Amino acid sequence: MLLVLAMCVVTVFPRFGTYVPVRHLHGPGLLLDGAGASTSPDGTLTWMHKRLLGDTAQRGGNVVILRASYTNIDDRHFYRAGNFASVQTVLVPPCASTAQVNSVGPIVDGADAVYFAGGDQANYVAWKGTELIDAVKRLYARGGVVGGGSAGLAIQGAVVYDSVAADAMNVETTTADAANDPLEPRISFTTGLFAWPALQDTITDTHLVARNRLGRTIAFVARIFHDRLLPNAGEIYALGIDEASAVVVDPDGTATVLNGKGGRGAYLIRSDTPPVLIPGQPLHYTVEITHFARNSERFDLLNKQTPEPWYTITVDGTRPPYYNQDPYTK
Repeated sequence: MLLVLAMCVVTVFPRFGTYVPVRHLHGPGLLLDGAGASTSPDGTLTWMHKRLLGDTAQRGGNVVILRASYTNIDDRHFYRAGNFASVQTVLVPPCASTAQVNSVGPIVDGADAVYFAGGDQANYVAWKGTELIDAVKRLYARGGVVGGGSAGLAIQGAVVYDSVAADAMNVETTTADAANDPLEPRISFTTGLFAWPALQDTITDTHLVARNRLGRTIAFVARIFHDRLLPNAGEIYALGIDEASAVVVDPDGTATVLNGKGGRGAYLIRSDTPPVLIPGQPLHYTVEITHFARNSERFDLLNKQTPEPWYTITVDGTRPPYYNQDPYTK
């Protein structure tokens, strides 16, 4: 089926498998993938199947993969590794009109899980306020699973680093430039896309260790305070997840870290101290961090409680490599 308007095409790819209704879902849940489906730990889809069907080995659950670029490259993997009844990809290109985006809402309403693929989060935040995003919220509310990898993870937080300004400038935001000037114009945010309880007052970041993004994530926390993006929050949090790692969140807010080969797990960052930021001046900011490195390690993401110790890291934008100690060795 093709939904066409003004030469811009939303593609609803053929379903892989057979749609079978699920009477009772066992969520809601979140699947937060540090990179994307191709490098996601195998256990993520097994977990998703359990959140949809409970403790059963039978094939079941209907997944919709939302993309803003590329094609239906993950259907077969999801179907086989997750033992789902059906998997269907919908490609919504950046040129899609609001009416076209809205037309995908009923497809999500018929799904049990939705997964936002990687790409560019700027294309996803453009869907804010649409019937498609409302359908994703309804899916979660009725016990389904919402997930995403890379860009699809970046959009799940209460505040989203949206890459809109960076795209317009044709640049990327890295730890080096964010630490050098956290008020740089390439850093832009979107709020109000989603409001998942376990990610309240939290921004998410991706590819954390592999791309040395911890410094930029800390700069994002500083900017959220400075810009008053969460004015009622006493503490601001960030959840950074590495490539080949994922965090899955059960209905009660309990999170489990899943690591594939080479995955370094997840980092939870917190601060209750507003920074002093001056335009054009480097960042100097201290936060607390806890690291979940072990496969199957669990923590309370809803209440931000952890069995792991917290330690402090200071980002100093005047001194490459910008950290007062190696943050990735804890």
